Amino acid sequence: MEEQAALYSLGRSAPGRIVTQAKAGESYHNYGLAFDWVPLKPAPKDPTMLVVDWDDETAFRIGEHVGGSFQLNGISWEAGHLQSSQYASWRDIPRKDVEQPTQQNVAKSVSIRRVKIRRP
Repeated sequence: MEEQAALYSLGRSAPGRIVTQAKAGESYHNYGLAFDWVPLKPAPKDPTMLVVDWDDETAFRIGEHVGGSFQLNGISWEAGHLQSSQYASWRDIPRKDVEQPTQQNVAKSVSIRRVKIRRP
């Protein structure tokens, strides 16, 4: 919850650009019920490196296939996101054992970085 609160503060009360519309507790990610993905392909200049191979139509088809196979739903505004189809909304997810963010931990809990992915 603290990480989501910190992400939500970016571009609002903290420096940076807005990266999410979901406040703490409003994302399936907060409950371990969602993941984001990006299709990759070998880099033209270095085939040992991978680069983003994004195409909305292909991403949608892959997401639809994977989602159907594992009972996951996509969301219309984010093609590279899949989440549990068990709940109709984040409001329906049980809240037991969920800690609310503390103001002092919000600012230090976000770390965004780019990484290179190598094939094994």
